[in-house]
Amino acid sequence: MVKFLVLGLGFIATHVAEVLSKLGQVTVTYRSLSGVNSVYAEILRGTIELTELNPLTDEDKLRSLIKNSDTVINLIGALSNDAQLLKTVHVTIPKQVASLIAEYSPSTMLIHISASNAMGPVGKFITEEPRHCEGAKPSTPYEETKCLGEQVIYSISQSAGFPLAIIRPTLVYGKYNAHPQFLQIYNIARRGIVPRINVRLMAISAVKLAELVIKLHELRPRGLYLYATECEPVEVTRFFEVMVKALGKRPLRVPVPNALLKLALPSEVKPLFKYINVVYSCVKAKELVGDLRFMEDEVRGNALFIKELKEKRVLR
Repeated sequence: MVKFLVLGLGFIATHVAEVLSKLGQVTVTYRSLSGVNSVYAEILRGTIELTELNPLTDEDKLRSLIKNSDTVINLIGALSNDAQLLKTVHVTIPKQVASLIAEYSPSTMLIHISASNAMGPVGKFITEEPRHCEGAKPSTPYEETKCLGEQVIYSISQSAGFPLAIIRPTLVYGKYNAHPQFLQIYNIARRGIVPRINVRLMAISAVKLAELVIKLHELRPRGLYLYATECEPVEVTRFFEVMVKALGKRPLRVPVPNALLKLALPSEVKPLFKYINVVYSCVKAKELVGDLRFMEDEVRGNALFIKELKEKRVLR
């Protein structure tokens, strides 16, 4: 039986683990089951194995899990203003995982989930660079640590020869999303308000991201890196429209200047505003998973999921 190890419990991991469980045995690690993580655990319990793990202090356990896995999917990450935390989760832990694979299990594949802005602001149309991380211009601790984490694991994999794929997703949405920006969208949508925002961004559903993980597991490339995104930007207003409709509200459309939108963003999200209207290439991802279009059903499901969490007081 094929064995998968998913590092880090969260909304993307929940989507990925659900899909992978149809192919083989899945183990998902977590640091805590508080808050919404308890809900994710309940969703997955019965079909996958959950195990508590702190990679920094439980290296023996991590080594054992890796040696017992055909493919490791690293989803440990943070969106924060804490530079030390970012370095730990984006550089130290990925390096540790890659080093353990290289030394103890070189047949195991590593699929590392990075970010679309790992290269920094390098243009208005961005495609994969010819040589990994060549021309990178990170401008924030988040970008710097994402880029450095990629470079470290890429170097280790090239030296050791184990299979590696680095995925750089744009904004990820999906029915299990409880990230701050989507909670903000929900809180506005439940009042029936649809802000008319002149902003388009690149995004990808967690469903398609999971499909991409499966395809890469099957292909087992050695050093592939690619952007994971739908082929057309989506209007931010559309997320509000879909949620308002899902919640059975009558839409009230309100014009919102971009400057006001930026002020309303969570502090850790504000640095990402410069990527509004930046377009990322979908070519490599489309070659692997085919159709990459906006999935309204996932946003509709997300509204109902958050509504349920609010009613159960898991979220305030």
